[in-house]
Amino acid sequence: MSSRCTLLLRICMLGVALAFAVVANARAIPLDEVPEGSLGLSAGVYVERDKVLTIEDALSRLERGEFEPAGVAVPKFGIGAGPVWLHLSVENRGMESVARRLLAGVSWIDRLDVYMVERGRVVSDWLAGDGDARWQHPLGNLGYAFDHTFAPGTTDILLRAQTADPMVLPLRLLSAEDATAWMRLQDYGYGMLYGFLLALIAYNAVLFASLRDPNYLNYALYLGAFIVVNLGYTGRGYEWLWPQYAGLQQYVILVLMVVFGYTGLRFARRFLELERVSPRADRAVRLFANAGLCAIALSAVFEQRALAALVAFVFVLLFSVAMVGLGLLCSRRGKGDAHYFLAGAVVAMFGAATTALAVWVGLPYSETLFHVAELGIVIEGSLLALALAYRMRLIQTARMQAEHLSRTDPLTGLLNRRAFLDSAGAAWSTAVRSGRPLSVIVIDLDHFKTINDTFGHETGDRVLVAVAEVLRKSCRRGDFSARWGGEEFILILPETDAGQAMAMAERLLADIRAATVPEKVSGLRLSASLGVAERHRHDALEALIREADGFMYRAKQRGRGRVHGAQSDADARPVLAPD
Repeated sequence: MSSRCTLLLRICMLGVALAFAVVANARAIPLDEVPEGSLGLSAGVYVERDKVLTIEDALSRLERGEFEPAGVAVPKFGIGAGPVWLHLSVENRGMESVARRLLAGVSWIDRLDVYMVERGRVVSDWLAGDGDARWQHPLGNLGYAFDHTFAPGTTDILLRAQTADPMVLPLRLLSAEDATAWMRLQDYGYGMLYGFLLALIAYNAVLFASLRDPNYLNYALYLGAFIVVNLGYTGRGYEWLWPQYAGLQQYVILVLMVVFGYTGLRFARRFLELERVSPRADRAVRLFANAGLCAIALSAVFEQRALAALVAFVFVLLFSVAMVGLGLLCSRRGKGDAHYFLAGAVVAMFGAATTALAVWVGLPYSETLFHVAELGIVIEGSLLALALAYRMRLIQTARMQAEHLSRTDPLTGLLNRRAFLDSAGAAWSTAVRSGRPLSVIVIDLDHFKTINDTFGHETGDRVLVAVAEVLRKSCRRGDFSARWGGEEFILILPETDAGQAMAMAERLLADIRAATVPEKVSGLRLSASLGVAERHRHDALEALIREADGFMYRAKQRGRGRVHGAQSDADARPVLAPD
């Protein structure tokens, strides 16, 4: 009786195994024909409802046909979904065992149970996920990797995935060579991404250190926040930086997503000068940014993972829209560098929104869509770098204009007294050091008060501009001319002795007499008195200028409209003007 029962039991078990094999073989993928991409279209899905299933329960439901076709290349189930079982059947049609690497899930899966089943018996199993530091860790952006040698025949792969974050379950089966090549491609891509962003961060940090413009610091922090959040959601943070802190891993990606948006809004507010351009929009942005930080902090403190995920994804999407809105607002209000910002914000919004919707809901998940956010931040980084460079050019132009205005006479455009002394001082030092000649010409317009009283101050201003134009045209390279004050002008002539300076002064007097004043007034005649002095034993430039000024007064005393210097009256000492 006992032997009959044993035989009957074996027949039943064989029937179960055969029935299971029939079910499995109905969807089996030949191992030598496994597609390169994700295998969701060949997989079945079962969602746990009321109870936690064991592997035996899952096999029983698989046998009864309760698994439904996934219907998409990468199954995904949104935020806060219940535990999900995924089934894939693989057939090794050869006579020898074949080694393959299974890549499953994404880096933020809380728990991933993986089983290899042959003829109804579990031959290999793994426990992975970021819910416990003792479990197998993700292999960067590749998800979780499991190496298995497939025996001839059919092998059923069953996975149970559980997470409060968006549930995404890509599934690949690769040879060791293909898996290595895929990993190397990922490493090269992220190496280029991080290298580019770190170079931008270093560049902006140096600019901040030298210019003390907070925009460069805020931009560096914004890029740094993206690198850190990228390390988080690609699994490299848990793999490299905090592998022993599973509790941190549960919330760090979601918190960093909000921090990234917060730093972006901080940069936008300062860069666009939002408080000045639109105080109302500035208040709204600050309220939104602070609300996002508070919401994600409270979700983490009270351990509400699903709520934290919802806050993070909604915040990132709204942040992307807000950046574009701010760019549009400031562009319409005439802020020149906002055009670069707007272009970068549009690209970044498209990238961030595409990746978020591909991971969460609205778009099918794919490797391409997953990386769109990274491409968007690279393009945005380049455009915002151009925006900051444009801003720097504006600042430099404004500084140069301010410096030019501080050194020039606003009416004539010649150097003012202070700028002339700076330039002439360098020429004086060179002449003294090398023993070279240097001369000064002082020019004072004759009867200028009468011109103002007779023809008006506007005509007097035109006279000064006309004389300044004469000086500009007559000066050689290396000469310096300036408005010394009122109707008085001055020139310093390096490499020029007294004779050459006297000849030049005579030409200047002739040109001043021939000068025409725009909208000239009938009866207006220009004249000037010029004093010329050459450096000899003068102890300072000021002494040389005083001597030329004295000669100019001697010219006025002798009837105006003439040039006077040491050669004009060798026996007479020049009359010095009062200090």
